[in-house]
Amino acid sequence: MDIQIILIVILAILTINLIAVGVYVILVLRDFRETVKKANEVLDNVHQVTDIVANPITTIAGIIAGVTKGVRAVRAISSLVEKDEEE
Repeated sequence: MDIQIILIVILAILTINLIAVGVYVILVLRDFRETVKKANEVLDNVHQVTDIVANPITTIAGIIAGVTKGVRAVRAISSLVEKDEEE
């Protein structure tokens, strides 16, 4: 009889421990989910900021490329005009 009582007490203690560990794991997983949501929001904000910064830079690069092509066109036209004047 003494062994049965000891086994029942040990089984009860193990059951209580397993329930406590299960609850703790659930709480940790909830915190992890909230952390992942916050990290996702931060990444979305970073994406928006990089888009805000990248768009003007892209526009400026396009303007510079257009000016460069315009200067090349003017040089080509002026070289053609100079050749016609020499002849």
